Amino acid sequence: MNTLIKNANVFDGKNAALQENVHIVIEDNLVKEIVRGAVTEENFEAVYDASHHTVIPGLTDAHVHLSITGNSLSDGRRVDEKAVRSVRFAKEMLLRGFTTVRDAGGITFGLKKNIDNGFLDGPRILPSNAMISQTSGHGDIRANHAEVRIADSIYASADLNSKLSVLADGVDEVIRAVREQLFLGASQIKLMAGGGFSSAYDPIWTVQFSFEEIKAAVDAAADYGTYVMAHLYTPPSMQRAARAGVKCFEHATLLDEETARIVADQGIWITPGPQLGRHYPTTGLPKSTVKLIEDFRDGEKRATELIDKYNLPILYGTDAFGDIHRAAEIQLDDFRLFKSRFGSFRGIVAATGNIHELIQLSTYQNPYPEGKIGVLEEGSFADLLVVNGNPVEDLDILAEQSNIRFIMKDAVVYKNTL
Repeated sequence: MNTLIKNANVFDGKNAALQENVHIVIEDNLVKEIVRGAVTEENFEAVYDASHHTVIPGLTDAHVHLSITGNSLSDGRRVDEKAVRSVRFAKEMLLRGFTTVRDAGGITFGLKKNIDNGFLDGPRILPSNAMISQTSGHGDIRANHAEVRIADSIYASADLNSKLSVLADGVDEVIRAVREQLFLGASQIKLMAGGGFSSAYDPIWTVQFSFEEIKAAVDAAADYGTYVMAHLYTPPSMQRAARAGVKCFEHATLLDEETARIVADQGIWITPGPQLGRHYPTTGLPKSTVKLIEDFRDGEKRATELIDKYNLPILYGTDAFGDIHRAAEIQLDDFRLFKSRFGSFRGIVAATGNIHELIQLSTYQNPYPEGKIGVLEEGSFADLLVVNGNPVEDLDILAEQSNIRFIMKDAVVYKNTL
């Protein structure tokens, strides 16, 4: 099928200057060319007029958990419940304009397969498959001390048995866990390399996995042409992961000057999702918890300054998981926070062109090699949005779903209110 989007002002995902009043020619599911001057409309089976709007690449959320649809990592649901609930999660993300997501750990094999073959509606998925955690780490999602390990990889825990996350201790177990995710088609590997907020048995300040274990994961991933992304907050966790060769830091909220220099020197990506930069009510919380939240808010401000100072490469990621209404509230609204932290241009590139660069790290593990993701140019997938105004100049535009007038993924139109 040949499709024309005419009279478009195009943001290509990389350059601040728009290509004005051009025509996007789509053949099958790829952008064939972007044309200036007259185009004969009769040659096309479908024509859409983008006059007075901006056309941008489809958005990418680089940190979601499609199969975590409860109020915590440990929700006690069977694996089939997790899978079926993820279907709605995925479709609603697509209808918010996210044509690609990088899943940062969960059960996505069946969901991705059935989106890709057209049976279900949803974004392209860059899957990590199961999160890999040490015992008593951030991915040890047992709800209580009674959920013991019964035998190798068998637990009295529905969440662990679903393979939402995998526990691995020691170099050999880590290597096997990485290879299991690669067997399922992981485009990158997700390690839990430090403590977190949403699990019961790993305080924030814990440093998780030894250097040797992280290095083993990095080497096993590299043997399959791809990279490791790691959950971490603190400088000790970040510095250990950097020395071991991790290529993408998730959160990195307490980034300090020394660590920022290391990140810059090694070209490590950061997904600095807002986390506690959003408003969280603290009424009734213990004083120690309130103090921790305040420390993290201060840390996020400092991290923002250092990301700017060292021009560190960033990705737009919201950590969308949990209650489905929460994801609906934050996934677009976080563009306001990215604008306030990094400015409109840098914020929109984090959700578009930077993803194109990141995917190169997956080499032949990229599940979508037939086209370009995150940019709008010849050879790109026909994944694009038509929006009111110019979000390159004012990123707040994307925080309002009504401003997204047209959504196309793989040349299929999912929304058209032009």
